[in-house]
Amino acid sequence: MKTPPSSGAPSSVLDPYLGLLNGPQTMGRGVPFWVGFIAIVTVLALCPEFLRRYDIINFSNFLISGFLALSLSLIWGYCGILSLGQAAFFGIGGYAYGIVALNLLNSHGNTDVAMIAGIIVPMIFAVFIGGIMFYARLRGVYIAILMLVVSLLIGLFMRQTADPSYTMGAAYLGGMNGLRPASADDPLLPSLILGLGKSVVELDGRDASFYYFVLGLLTVTYLGLRCLVNSSYGYILVGCREDPERTETFGYDVRLIQLSVFCLAAGIAGLSGVLYTAWGTYIHPDGFGVGPNILVVIWVAVGGRKDLGTALLGALVLEWVSLRLVSEGEIALLALGSILVVVMLIAPRGLAVTLGEYFNTAETYVMTRFGSRANKVTGSDGK
Repeated sequence: MKTPPSSGAPSSVLDPYLGLLNGPQTMGRGVPFWVGFIAIVTVLALCPEFLRRYDIINFSNFLISGFLALSLSLIWGYCGILSLGQAAFFGIGGYAYGIVALNLLNSHGNTDVAMIAGIIVPMIFAVFIGGIMFYARLRGVYIAILMLVVSLLIGLFMRQTADPSYTMGAAYLGGMNGLRPASADDPLLPSLILGLGKSVVELDGRDASFYYFVLGLLTVTYLGLRCLVNSSYGYILVGCREDPERTETFGYDVRLIQLSVFCLAAGIAGLSGVLYTAWGTYIHPDGFGVGPNILVVIWVAVGGRKDLGTALLGALVLEWVSLRLVSEGEIALLALGSILVVVMLIAPRGLAVTLGEYFNTAETYVMTRFGSRANKVTGSDGK
């Protein structure tokens, strides 16, 4: 099995304390990285104190996009499976959340079950479509094209659901108008309402409480995935990416491993759809289109697909750029596509990854140079 490129990273003094959080499968292991990470999270946590409510609402949406980036980085960067259909799981999760919430809100008084459904339903769908793909030995571009076609077919079907017969209990699919209550007596599509019985907390997508919840959940998800990819399971994923045939000779069921990570990524993408639906209290078929699926690939490719942090950073930065360009209409997607082309030419592994490797190389060079000079002055035995 080929050694992962990142496995040669120097050890850090924090390794004994952080364990899998600081494994070699992820960039950023030293004190400067973790100080910077804490600083960024702290700044994001303080944003509601200084920014306008409009900005906080948009920032919440940026953070929601981060889950999609993490899901694609996990399967593409670590397992080598390029999916052009992550937005399909996003949309399925959003619709599942909305349908269950509309039907159970009056009786349950919360959206706990709806949120779980928004994660589980995309994973069940991933088991079905992934089982077909991986056990049929599909690879590379065939998986990418198939997932894009599946996403487009789901979107095409959802656009045809404007007829009133397309209702599921208290939920009306609504075609291009989006998911809505089946009748005026049914509840509106809710934001997150979490808790049990009367002890519930409502997280309105337009309030700072929702922003804090998404920020905390994204932080936990990122750290959890760092532990996962630095575990033995993560090394098996990289083995499947680098040389699936050789990995199989070691006794691993490559198809089962690919299916498992595909389902996990689907669940994370579904969570993103849940949060998006709760954020805006709407979901519509446009999310299954070509644009949303390609955008996820652009975020991850520009940041760096082989590291969770760089993929997440790429999503947040490019979403901010998109917001700045939104007044220009379709030029936003054109600009992001141009950024992708330029980055692929100058930094094929991703801009953030390339910069990180450059600074790591520079740091190693400086330490080696000054270390050798110190040895000459003090003697080889350090005396």
